[in-house]
Amino acid sequence: MLKYSKRLIDITGMRDVIQRRIPVLTLDSKAPGPTVWLAGCIHGDEPGGTAIIHEVVGTVRETGMAGGVLHALPLINSMGFENISRFVNSDREDLNRCFPGDPKGSMGERIARRLFDMIRATEPDLVVDLHNDWIQSVPYVLLDPRAHFRRPGLRKSTIEAARAAGLMIVQDSDQAEAMSRTLTGALVAAGVRAFTLEAGGASGIVEASIEAGRNAVLGVLRSVGMITAPTGEPPRPASPRVLDYTSRPRCTSSGLVRFTVAPGDRIAPGNIVARVYSAFGSVEETLRAEGPGFVLGVADHARAVPGSEVIAIAGTEA
Repeated sequence: MLKYSKRLIDITGMRDVIQRRIPVLTLDSKAPGPTVWLAGCIHGDEPGGTAIIHEVVGTVRETGMAGGVLHALPLINSMGFENISRFVNSDREDLNRCFPGDPKGSMGERIARRLFDMIRATEPDLVVDLHNDWIQSVPYVLLDPRAHFRRPGLRKSTIEAARAAGLMIVQDSDQAEAMSRTLTGALVAAGVRAFTLEAGGASGIVEASIEAGRNAVLGVLRSVGMITAPTGEPPRPASPRVLDYTSRPRCTSSGLVRFTVAPGDRIAPGNIVARVYSAFGSVEETLRAEGPGFVLGVADHARAVPGSEVIAIAGTEA
């Protein structure tokens, strides 16, 4: 019989100064099977993961489990959520750059260590970290850089699980050193299968993105044998290719940026993706695609400044 439980855990370890607790949901089939974790709202202004977890847990409770244990952290960064902020505290710490953490470190590092140790203690088969991207974006799976996968076969088995989401699979840049301090980066370095699911726009709840994220997660749970019952529209088979993430081209001038492409569009080298206009309406700069690929998302703000990232592209095969 499926057992559903919920609890609150202390995450700061500073009860005499600041006490914060986060919710943990658990569905235990009481039968052999995989252990899977879902993490949501590690960035407080990305609440879509919370809604996706609610939908997934509700669906699994209704349809049942074939085996295994599903743990979920629906609202990790309650402080950021309350303040509509990416950060975990007034020091503007990005919790998803604090892993694997330090039990005697900053608040972000203490929280990260508590979460990392709790997840590792269950010997998980898979961890899916749910995020939101720009408001105008498509859902996709984001893998950590190839260099992070140190254990033989780990990258291949992670890609196999990710394909069941039915979304584009994009690999982060090997130059993204900060990614080693994300939740998935630290887990992958420790030999745990983990990937990020970027489920559409941030700040508010975009229902189409929630539905896509729900279907993607349920597809993954089905692929690892945790569920078997039909749970709505099955995800489309993902492309066998793993694409490279790039934020280029970037702006070299200031002004107002207007896009000539939309999320999901296929682009070719040299295609115009955006133009930057001066306050007088003249074209200051034309941004062109550096290679073939698909548009993942475009910036939320029309402001362009030199060096700013205004577009995300899934590019060449990894």
